[in-house]
Amino acid sequence: MTNKIYLFIVVAIIASVAGFLFHKNSLISSTQETDMLYQLTFETSNEEKTNLQKYKNDWLIVNFWATWCAPCREEIPELNQFHKTSKVKIIGIAIDDKEAVQKFQKKIPIRYPSYIINDFNGVKLSQSMGNEKGVLPFTVLLNPQNNIEKLYYGKVKILQLNQDVANALIQK
Repeated sequence: MTNKIYLFIVVAIIASVAGFLFHKNSLISSTQETDMLYQLTFETSNEEKTNLQKYKNDWLIVNFWATWCAPCREEIPELNQFHKTSKVKIIGIAIDDKEAVQKFQKKIPIRYPSYIINDFNGVKLSQSMGNEKGVLPFTVLLNPQNNIEKLYYGKVKILQLNQDVANALIQK
């Protein structure tokens, strides 16, 4: 009986380690998953069209949000503060319509670059970057090789974001 218990424990440990390694490696994506970010055309609230090539090869935080999303609205002031104090670039991508974003920004200004993309392409983009849950807000930390370092589902905790960014910069 004791041998069976030891065997069970060893198998459980091996399965746990394998599961952890699989999960850890599944968070780090290939650049194919982030390529769409740099291929699409985005619009600013000032109706300027742009692509995001200028952010390629930088540490970048991409925050997907919408004006109708309460947690999205709540985290914007904190992301404004993060933008003000961090060396890592941050951009917002509103999965919304231009008029709603313009109206929203009159009440709560966004201090970091923010772009607008239509619902279909925005959802598709966030899914391509790992938003398998389909939630907003959804935030992604990208390294300079355009690989995903970390995913955040729901309202991002700024202390956690700061810690993850600091750890990522130290490790790289």
